[in-house]
Amino acid sequence: MKELLVSTIEKHKAEIIDIGNTIFKNPELGFKEFRTAEKMTTYLERLGIEVENNIAITGLRGMLGKEGINICLIAEMDAIPTFGHPFASEDQHAAHACAHSNQVAIMLGVMQAIYETGMLEKTGGRVTLVGTPAEEFTDLEYRKELVKAGQVSYYSGKQDMISKGIFDDVDLVISCHSMGGVAGQKADVNATLNGFISKQIIYHGQTAHAGAEPHLGVNALNAATIGLSAVNAQRETFHESYKIRVHAIIKEGGETVNSVPGKVVLEAMVRGNSLDALVEANKKVNRAFDAGAYAVGATCEIIDAVGFLPFHQCADLSAVVKQNLGTLIGDENIIDGFESTASGDIGDLSAILPTIQFGFSGFSGNIHGPNFCIVDEEMAYITPAKAIAMTLYDLLCDDAVLAKKIIKENPPSDTKAGYVERWLKNGLLDVQLKSSSK
Repeated sequence: MKELLVSTIEKHKAEIIDIGNTIFKNPELGFKEFRTAEKMTTYLERLGIEVENNIAITGLRGMLGKEGINICLIAEMDAIPTFGHPFASEDQHAAHACAHSNQVAIMLGVMQAIYETGMLEKTGGRVTLVGTPAEEFTDLEYRKELVKAGQVSYYSGKQDMISKGIFDDVDLVISCHSMGGVAGQKADVNATLNGFISKQIIYHGQTAHAGAEPHLGVNALNAATIGLSAVNAQRETFHESYKIRVHAIIKEGGETVNSVPGKVVLEAMVRGNSLDALVEANKKVNRAFDAGAYAVGATCEIIDAVGFLPFHQCADLSAVVKQNLGTLIGDENIIDGFESTASGDIGDLSAILPTIQFGFSGFSGNIHGPNFCIVDEEMAYITPAKAIAMTLYDLLCDDAVLAKKIIKENPPSDTKAGYVERWLKNGLLDVQLKSSSK
């Protein structure tokens, strides 16, 4: 059966690559992936799969199989603003500089192979493909309007889908993600991801004429500059094992150079590999931003919002993928246990379900950079699809004995109800994360 699955994916190689490259060249930002959703729906319906659309606006799901263990395949759909990318959209500079487009093509290819080989008729079980929107935490003003209008409840696609019960009948989750500019045929398993807190820092000063009467103003931009410097002074206090990252941009820097800036707005993230790490680091960062306002007599308003949870993969499930990847590219080409300081809402799923997200090469340039491109279509599309299809067979054969063993031995760290109540509804898992700023 594994050989049949692999040969079927090989047979459809050109089609898989074509749909992936088409989406790569036609990127859409989160909760705006309408063309991508349409292409996925058309592909799945051609296989006779009934598709549920309009989940979290553009999300979707389709299932093969009728009963038994349900393994969920995740395909992230959105792009990210990337100025200067050759395929960036003209309206919002969206580009697939993270290769979510490849995930879509890979998972569609897997569904094709499962359907065409009749694998589930022999093994039993179910395989559900979920297209998840809005993984990149960007375009926040637009997302705030969606929440305000009641179209979604949360800023992230997976968070919104979890709250809506889309994963309630799922037993295991498999995802994959590009590794960026890694040369050769490489893959990674068991990589970790940081969690993060999203922050908006608003400095309020006093506007005055910058030339004639600057002494009558309170410069909010100076407050922000001092605040950022104070944050930088904290960096040596972050314990190395916590993998803390703090980064910010200035969204509003004043209205005109001829006036003392009366209002300045920053957006920032605090990342860390555990909730305790986030609590500790966020207190220091808030204190530093507050100090900037105190120094010049301004005021500082800090709004902390839900980010993503740290991602810790199911090692037993990764082991199955690793074995199959090894047969395709060699064990020596697989990196095990890389500690990444990036973040993803796949971490939220891992809190409530045994979840993995393996990495694959086939790209050059920087992830999220204008030079990010596909250079090895075999590795960027076909090899991951083969590995996933082979893994599904391993998990579901013999009455899903392996899948059942993994589920039993890897209970989630939280229930869905607990996750929604403590993380989503409260905004953060620990009330100490809420800003103490005035």
